[in-house]
Amino acid sequence: MTATTGSGMGGGGAVDPDERIPYRGEQPYGVSDDLVVLGALDIDASDERLWVSQARDVTFRPLLLSVSQGYFVNILRVRRSGILSRHRHAGPVHALTLRGRWHYLEHDWWAEEGGYSFEPPGDIHTLEVPDGVEEMTTLFHVTGAYI
Repeated sequence: MTATTGSGMGGGGAVDPDERIPYRGEQPYGVSDDLVVLGALDIDASDERLWVSQARDVTFRPLLLSVSQGYFVNILRVRRSGILSRHRHAGPVHALTLRGRWHYLEHDWWAEEGGYSFEPPGDIHTLEVPDGVEEMTTLFHVTGAYI
Protein backbone atom coordinates (compact mmCIF):
# COMPACT_ATOMS: atom_id res chain seq x y z
CA MET A 1 0.00 0.00 0.00
CA THR A 2 1.34 3.42 -0.90
CA ALA A 3 0.37 6.72 0.61
CA THR A 4 -0.92 9.49 -1.59
CA THR A 5 -1.87 13.05 -0.93
CA GLY A 6 -5.29 14.24 -1.82
CA SER A 7 -8.68 15.11 -0.51
CA GLY A 8 -9.67 11.57 0.35
CA MET A 9 -12.69 12.06 -1.88
CA GLY A 10 -11.76 9.45 -4.45
CA GLY A 11 -9.56 9.53 -7.49
CA GLY A 12 -6.72 7.81 -5.67
CA GLY A 13 -3.96 9.91 -7.24
CA ALA A 14 -1.65 12.54 -5.90
CA VAL A 15 -2.92 16.12 -6.04
CA ASP A 16 -0.62 18.91 -7.08
CA PRO A 17 -0.64 21.54 -4.27
CA ASP A 18 -1.31 24.21 -6.91
CA GLU A 19 -4.62 22.44 -7.71
CA ARG A 20 -5.94 22.75 -4.15
CA ILE A 21 -8.30 25.60 -4.85
CA PRO A 22 -11.37 26.11 -2.66
CA TYR A 23 -14.79 26.17 -4.27
CA ARG A 24 -15.90 29.80 -4.66
CA GLY A 25 -19.34 29.32 -6.21
CA GLU A 26 -22.68 29.67 -4.51
CA GLN A 27 -23.81 26.93 -2.15
CA PRO A 28 -27.14 25.23 -2.89
CA TYR A 29 -30.24 27.06 -1.69
CA GLY A 30 -31.10 26.37 1.96
CA VAL A 31 -27.72 24.96 3.01
CA SER A 32 -27.10 25.82 6.66
CA ASP A 33 -23.94 27.47 7.89
CA ASP A 34 -21.16 25.29 9.27
CA LEU A 35 -20.99 24.89 13.04
CA VAL A 36 -17.71 24.28 14.85
CA VAL A 37 -17.67 23.72 18.61
CA LEU A 38 -14.05 23.74 19.72
CA GLY A 39 -13.22 21.60 22.74
CA ALA A 40 -16.66 19.96 22.74
CA LEU A 41 -15.25 16.69 24.09
CA ASP A 42 -13.08 18.35 26.74
CA ILE A 43 -15.73 17.72 29.37
CA ASP A 44 -13.61 18.61 32.40
CA ALA A 45 -12.79 22.08 31.07
CA SER A 46 -16.35 22.75 29.94
CA ASP A 47 -18.16 25.80 31.30
CA GLU A 48 -20.85 24.51 33.68
CA ARG A 49 -23.25 27.19 32.41
CA LEU A 50 -23.43 25.26 29.11
CA TRP A 51 -24.99 22.22 30.83
CA VAL A 52 -28.78 22.01 31.16
CA SER A 53 -30.26 20.27 34.20
CA GLN A 54 -32.60 17.42 33.26
CA ALA A 55 -33.00 15.72 36.66
CA ARG A 56 -31.01 15.35 39.89
CA ASP A 57 -27.38 14.66 38.86
CA VAL A 58 -28.40 14.45 35.18
CA THR A 59 -27.36 17.22 32.77
CA PHE A 60 -26.86 17.58 29.05
CA ARG A 61 -24.89 19.93 26.86
CA PRO A 62 -26.60 20.71 23.56
CA LEU A 63 -24.19 20.97 20.64
CA LEU A 64 -26.70 21.26 17.80
CA LEU A 65 -30.50 21.51 17.84
CA SER A 66 -31.85 21.36 14.28
CA VAL A 67 -35.59 21.83 14.17
CA SER A 68 -35.60 22.21 10.37
CA GLN A 69 -33.74 18.92 9.83
CA GLY A 70 -35.28 17.02 12.76
CA TYR A 71 -32.26 16.00 14.81
CA PHE A 72 -30.11 17.02 17.75
CA VAL A 73 -26.62 16.33 19.03
CA ASN A 74 -25.86 16.58 22.73
CA ILE A 75 -23.64 15.24 25.47
CA LEU A 76 -25.49 13.54 28.32
CA ARG A 77 -23.75 13.54 31.71
CA VAL A 78 -25.04 11.41 34.57
CA ARG A 79 -23.41 11.58 38.01
CA ARG A 80 -25.42 8.89 39.78
CA SER A 81 -26.37 5.28 39.28
CA GLY A 82 -29.89 4.08 38.56
CA ILE A 83 -32.62 4.25 35.95
CA LEU A 84 -32.88 7.38 33.83
CA SER A 85 -35.90 6.74 31.65
CA ARG A 86 -37.78 4.32 29.46
CA HIS A 87 -38.18 5.80 26.01
CA ARG A 88 -38.40 5.28 22.25
CA HIS A 89 -36.90 7.17 19.33
CA ALA A 90 -38.74 7.71 16.05
CA GLY A 91 -35.44 7.78 14.16
CA PRO A 92 -31.96 6.32 14.49
CA VAL A 93 -29.63 7.18 17.37
CA HIS A 94 -25.84 7.13 17.33
CA ALA A 95 -23.98 7.22 20.65
CA LEU A 96 -20.31 7.54 21.56
CA THR A 97 -19.57 6.79 25.22
CA LEU A 98 -16.93 9.22 26.46
CA ARG A 99 -16.79 8.19 30.12
CA GLY A 100 -18.20 5.42 32.29
CA ARG A 101 -20.67 2.79 31.15
CA TRP A 102 -24.41 2.28 30.71
CA HIS A 103 -26.88 -0.10 29.13
CA TYR A 104 -30.50 -0.72 28.33
CA LEU A 105 -32.33 -3.19 30.55
CA GLU A 106 -33.90 -4.75 27.45
CA HIS A 107 -30.57 -5.63 25.78
CA ASP A 108 -27.50 -7.64 26.78
CA TRP A 109 -24.88 -5.20 25.46
CA TRP A 110 -23.05 -2.53 27.47
CA ALA A 111 -21.95 0.86 26.21
CA GLU A 112 -18.47 1.48 27.60
CA GLU A 113 -15.92 4.27 27.40
CA GLY A 114 -14.62 4.66 23.87
CA GLY A 115 -17.43 2.55 22.39
CA TYR A 116 -20.00 3.34 19.72
CA SER A 117 -23.65 2.27 19.90
CA PHE A 118 -26.44 2.37 17.32
CA GLU A 119 -30.12 2.31 18.25
CA PRO A 120 -32.60 1.49 15.47
CA PRO A 121 -35.76 3.58 15.06
CA GLY A 122 -38.69 2.45 17.18
CA ASP A 123 -36.75 0.42 19.76
CA ILE A 124 -38.17 0.85 23.29
CA HIS A 125 -35.53 0.74 26.02
CA THR A 126 -34.76 1.73 29.62
CA LEU A 127 -31.42 3.43 30.24
CA GLU A 128 -29.53 2.39 33.38
CA VAL A 129 -26.22 3.57 34.80
CA PRO A 130 -24.92 0.75 37.03
CA ASP A 131 -23.69 1.01 40.62
CA GLY A 132 -20.05 2.00 40.91
CA VAL A 133 -20.07 4.40 37.94
CA GLU A 134 -19.25 7.88 39.25
CA GLU A 135 -19.96 9.58 35.93
CA MET A 136 -21.38 8.44 32.61
CA THR A 137 -20.91 10.86 29.74
CA THR A 138 -22.14 10.02 26.24
CA LEU A 139 -22.44 12.01 23.02
CA PHE A 140 -25.78 11.29 21.32
CA HIS A 141 -26.89 12.10 17.77
CA VAL A 142 -30.68 11.68 17.79
CA THR A 143 -32.88 11.90 14.69
CA GLY A 144 -36.62 12.35 15.04
CA ALA A 145 -38.83 12.45 18.09
CA TYR A 146 -37.87 11.29 21.59
CA ILE A 147 -40.96 9.60 23.01
